[in-house]
Amino acid sequence: MTGKVVIAGGGTGGHLFPGIAVAEEFTRRKEGWEVIFIGTGKELERRILSRWGFKLMTIPAAPLKGKSGWRKIAAIATLVQGIGRSIVLLRRVSPRLVIGLGGYSAGAVVLAAYFLRIRRVIQEQNVQPGFTNRMAARFAQRVFLSWATGAQFSPAEKVRVTGNPLRQEVLQGRGKERKGKGFTLFILGGSQGATAINKGMREALPLLHEIKKELHVIHQTGAEDAAWVKQGYKEYGFQASVYPFIDDMARCYHEAHLAICRAGAATITELCAWGRASILIPYPYAADDHQRRNAEFIVQRGAGKMLPQEELSGKRLAQEILALYHDQRVLQELEQKAAALGTPDAAARIVDECYRLLGMG
Repeated sequence: MTGKVVIAGGGTGGHLFPGIAVAEEFTRRKEGWEVIFIGTGKELERRILSRWGFKLMTIPAAPLKGKSGWRKIAAIATLVQGIGRSIVLLRRVSPRLVIGLGGYSAGAVVLAAYFLRIRRVIQEQNVQPGFTNRMAARFAQRVFLSWATGAQFSPAEKVRVTGNPLRQEVLQGRGKERKGKGFTLFILGGSQGATAINKGMREALPLLHEIKKELHVIHQTGAEDAAWVKQGYKEYGFQASVYPFIDDMARCYHEAHLAICRAGAATITELCAWGRASILIPYPYAADDHQRRNAEFIVQRGAGKMLPQEELSGKRLAQEILALYHDQRVLQELEQKAAALGTPDAAARIVDECYRLLGMG
């Protein structure tokens, strides 16, 4: 075995899944790497990492941004504790490389690696780097960006634009033609679902009557909304497959003609890798308003449409769906421009750069 790699961060699927994609690429290589994750121990982290068989170690962590007074002092104290715990864990593991994914748990681990003189890199998923990665870039030796727009926030000599890494299972079947007739609408609100999108789609159903025979909907609702969303499709007589959570994302992207979704980094990366048209509804309370920035980036490049949540209604959503359904030329242009932004080999690019940093490339 060549050695160990520590991947730090998580808390959300948007941070965790790119880390898993990089971990897959390391373990796939013939050199034989062991990959260990360090996070906060949230249920989502434990559930997802256990499914992929990766070990998780935990540290105390809390967000610094937006805190003031005693809460900021408490957050700083937690950060110091997190750095101390990270030093203990890194000494125990003795990794050759630490990769920070962003999120407040990653900062402590990257700092600990800096103090221990372990090689360290960070990976940013969004169009504009988040607070943790902007700070961690000072201590990292490489900064892997998903999009070139984030380069201004890091020293040029550290930056590599690699794309956002995707798990191999998300890419299965990519490039194959769709089978069957009709028009498939894929609706998802991230790993936890999105009640605002669910409500908007239910309100849109009676206004989509004219295309009901042609329309098939695949809808990821999140656990809490699945029952009433499913009932809505049944009441209005639509063909719909409703799931609280979807594991087989590749099948859904393969079938989709149009996606209605949030604008998290993982989602827009998957849309581009598959070359799928989308109506993006950014989550308005995301940190640094990063989902709006992601959506604007896609729209500016002609690769998707944006519908702000404050403008979301059943009527407006139905209008947007019908407009794209009836204008195949525009739909195809969105697909082509999305595909042009895709980087399905991002994980391999990142690992190749890590090899160079380690003197192996």
